[in-house]
Amino acid sequence: MKAIYIILFLTISQLCLASSLEEELRDQGIDQTYAESLASEDYLTLLEEAKTDSVSSKIPSAPVLILEAVQHNCEFRIYNYIEQVLNTYTKCIEVASDESWLMSNLYEVKPHGSKLCTQVQNDEHFKNGNFSILAFSTGGMLARYLIEYCDFEMPIRNVVTIGVPLNGVSALPHLKRSSSIGNAIDCVVDKLISYGFMDRVITAADYWRDPKNKEGYLHYSRFLAEANNEVNYSEERKAHWTHINHATFIMWEGDETILPKESAHWAQYDEHFNIIHRHDTDLFQQDLIGIKTLEDESRTDYKSFPGNHMQFNFTQINNDVLPTLRK
Repeated sequence: MKAIYIILFLTISQLCLASSLEEELRDQGIDQTYAESLASEDYLTLLEEAKTDSVSSKIPSAPVLILEAVQHNCEFRIYNYIEQVLNTYTKCIEVASDESWLMSNLYEVKPHGSKLCTQVQNDEHFKNGNFSILAFSTGGMLARYLIEYCDFEMPIRNVVTIGVPLNGVSALPHLKRSSSIGNAIDCVVDKLISYGFMDRVITAADYWRDPKNKEGYLHYSRFLAEANNEVNYSEERKAHWTHINHATFIMWEGDETILPKESAHWAQYDEHFNIIHRHDTDLFQQDLIGIKTLEDESRTDYKSFPGNHMQFNFTQINNDVLPTLRK
């Protein structure tokens, strides 16, 4: 028994280290990207061009809710830019930003999603629906909660996700299965993911997918399997997706935080850790939550940004994000 405790302790230590590394690298990427963007002489020019774009005759657009990664405290400040360009109400809501997250719920999607739902429904601009969502990274899983579990009088209008693990992850950040240490640690996570304490160790516990144990994934998944309608099927959750006006899903080509990075396009690993394209997944072929319907009706776009997780600039926002938010 003592040996088991020692193994668990070492495992948790490794996982905590990996999570800390994720935050450190991600924060460095954000700071560098935004420092460069805000200091650029092109910033004001981009802002004016975006505001006077010929498409801008359609504004004011629907209100925009921005969801950044958990614990990022709305540090992107991109909501100011979007608010000016689209001439509409734009708000970033902080998720798990207070100290209480250290003691309860930590990275669990449903408790944070439920709290977020209440916050959104109490906002005069969002409470009736018909607003758009821009979500980054883990904030995208909370966006999924809002879409599928939160009721509004009118459907959510448009959705843009950037680097979001939409179809789950199967490896810890920066620890690819192709590396020996990455494979070893991820295999341990595969075995321990059914235990509740994993929510207090890694962000991905609620949307972890073990490609070699589909039945285990379906049984122990605390959010993703149900959100995907793989268990506890709900026609209502699917309808919430199919009533969306337009959705754009963006992947970082060099993403080392979301593994596989193609999850941002609804792909996943097979049992040999090869990529299953979204068109070949059960989620798409059975149209479990309506993503196939949206694509068949030309209401989706799939795009990619160069670089690693959270590396983007205002030109990309103008070219690849604003067109969807204007619809």
